[in-house]
Amino acid sequence: MVTGLRALFLLAILALAACSPARHRPAPTVPAPVGGNHQVTYLVLSEAGPAQGQDRAYFTGLGARRISVTFLAQGRGAYSVDAVCDAPARYRFEGVDGAVSGNWIDAGRRVHFRVGPAERGRSWLDLDPATQGCDLTVTPGGRPGWSLHLAREETALPAVARLDAAVPGCTRSLGGDALDRAFMDTGSLSATCPVPVGARRLLPDGLDALNAKIEALTGATVSRAALEAGDPAMALDWTHAPRLDLIYVNYLNLNADFAGYMIARMLAWHAARGTVVRILVSDIMLTDTDRRLFEGLAAQYPTVQLQPYRLPASAAHGLEGQLGRLHRITHVKLFATLAREAGRSRAMIGGRNIHEGYFFQTPRDLSAWPFLHQYDPRHNRLTGGFTAYDDFEVELSRDATVRQIAAHMGALWHRDFDSQAMQDLAPGPGTASVQDGVVRHYISIPFTDGEALAQYYAGLIDAAQQSIHIAIPYLNLPDVIDAALHRAQARGVEVTVVTTVRVREATDFMVSGLNRAFANAFGGWVRFFDYDPFPRLLHAKLITIDGRLAIVASTNLNRRSFAHDFENGLVFMDRDMAQGLNAIIQSYVARGDRVRPGQPVSRLVHWLDGIRLISRAF
Repeated sequence: MVTGLRALFLLAILALAACSPARHRPAPTVPAPVGGNHQVTYLVLSEAGPAQGQDRAYFTGLGARRISVTFLAQGRGAYSVDAVCDAPARYRFEGVDGAVSGNWIDAGRRVHFRVGPAERGRSWLDLDPATQGCDLTVTPGGRPGWSLHLAREETALPAVARLDAAVPGCTRSLGGDALDRAFMDTGSLSATCPVPVGARRLLPDGLDALNAKIEALTGATVSRAALEAGDPAMALDWTHAPRLDLIYVNYLNLNADFAGYMIARMLAWHAARGTVVRILVSDIMLTDTDRRLFEGLAAQYPTVQLQPYRLPASAAHGLEGQLGRLHRITHVKLFATLAREAGRSRAMIGGRNIHEGYFFQTPRDLSAWPFLHQYDPRHNRLTGGFTAYDDFEVELSRDATVRQIAAHMGALWHRDFDSQAMQDLAPGPGTASVQDGVVRHYISIPFTDGEALAQYYAGLIDAAQQSIHIAIPYLNLPDVIDAALHRAQARGVEVTVVTTVRVREATDFMVSGLNRAFANAFGGWVRFFDYDPFPRLLHAKLITIDGRLAIVASTNLNRRSFAHDFENGLVFMDRDMAQGLNAIIQSYVARGDRVRPGQPVSRLVHWLDGIRLISRAF
C-alpha cells in the first residue's frame, strides 16, 4: 500500500516530469565574480542575547566587492536593531514582493531597522567593503536590550586570516604513468596540490569516530561504556584541551541528539575562549529542535558562525536550478580543529554526519532531556525515527596537511553568495610530481564548476589497469562514469562493488530500484555484492584503484552528487591507505551476497529514470 507521504512525493515527481527537458547539458563553469565576492555573515538574534562577556562577533569581507550581514531571529517576538558602522551602511529587506533597499547612511550614523518574529535571512545590513567594524544594539520586544561589536575577521583575527590564505592549485603531473596523470588532472574541479599524508587513523567504528571528535576538542577520550550510557551531561576532562583558533563542523545533518549535544557542549567551551567555530549545514535538514540547539549556541556565543545553506535565487539558473532550490544540499563532511600547538590539529572526512545513527546501532534514552530528539526506531528518519549506518571516516593529523585542508575549506566558506562560486585557488606550480604517500582534497560545487567531479572520477576509472574496488550506498551513475566503467570492462579490469541494495529510507522505492538497475546493467561482469548489516545500512563512500589510489569522500556514485550537491573528499596516492581501504571493502564483501542481473525494477522507476530532470535528483 502506498503511504500518504509516498503519494505526495510521487505527485511532486509527476509534476516535475511534465516540465522535464528531453536532454541535459552539464552546467557551465561559473567564473569568479569580477571585482570580488559577495560575502554574507549570519547573526542569530535571541531575547537573552550573548552570554556574559561574549559581546564580540566577526563578519567577513575577504575578497569582497559586497558585504552583508543577515539575521536569524529566535523566539516569537520582533527585534529592534540599531547599527553604527565606521563606513557607510544601509538596511535592505527581501520580502515576498521583492527587495526594498534603504538609503546608504554615512559612517558613524545610526542605521535603524526591525527584524520580524522568526525571520530568517530577509533583513540585511549591507556594509561598505571598507568597513572594519560596527556596533549593534538589539532590543527584543518587551525585553532589555543587548549590544554586540562586529569586527572584520581578517583584520581582527590574524591567526584565522592565515588559515584562510588561498591554497595553490595543481592540475597536471610531471611525468608518471596514466594513474599518476589522472590523479593530477582535476580540470576545473577545485583541488589542492598533493601533500604528504602523514599520520592517519582509519575510523570504521562509530564509537571510535565519536571519541576521535571528543579527543580533538578536549584532548582526552571517554570510555566506550560512558558513550553507550548516553548521558548528555557526562563529565569531560579539559585538562589537556588544545588551544584552538578555528573549528569546522560541516555536515548534511547536524542533529540535536546525544552526539549533537556532546559536540555543542564542546564547541561552547572553545567559543567561550574566543575560538571561531564555522558550522556549514543544510538548512532543509534542520528541524526546529536542531535550530534551537545550534542557533541557540551561536546566539549565546557569537564566535560560533552558522551558514544554514539553501541555494539563493540568484544562483538558481534555468528550470533545473529553480527546482534545485528545493533539494540541493551541502553534502560536505568535515570535522576539523586548528590548534596553536604543532601536532594537535585534526581533520576528519568521510561519510558520517552528526546524528546518533552514525555512531550507535540504537538511539540513546533521552526522555529526561525534552529539548533533544527522542528517536522512535519504528519510524524512518524523515518522520522522526531512527536509522543506523555502517560508515567510515579517516582522521589526518599532520599539521601542514590539516591546515591545507582547512584553507581549502575557507574557499568554500568564503564563496560568492550570489553565484555560489568558490574562491579561486592561488596561482601555483601547475604541475607536480606524484609519489607514494600523498593526498589531495577536493571540493565540488557541480553547478558552478561544470560538473568537473564526474569528469575527474571518470578519468581515474579510465586510468585503472588492474582493479577497481568500491563501497558505496547509492548507485545511479552519471553517463561519463557509466561509460568509463564499460571501458574498464573492455580492458579486463576487475571491478568489485558492494552496497546495501535495499536502502530502507524515505525514498526507498527509487534508490533501491536504481541499485537493482545497476545490478541488471553491470552484474554480469562486475562483482556486485549486497551487504545488508540489518538494522544498519552501508553508508561508507570508498574507492581504490590498482592498489595504489584511494578515495574517502562524501560523494556517492549517484547523479545528484555530481550534478547538484556540495561534495568533498580526499584522494590518496598511497599504497598503505589503499591496502587499508581494500581490507574494509573486503570485510563488507565477505559478509555480503553476490547480486546478478535479473533483479526486479518497477516500471515506475524505469520511467522516472528516463526523465533526466528527475534521475539527476537521485
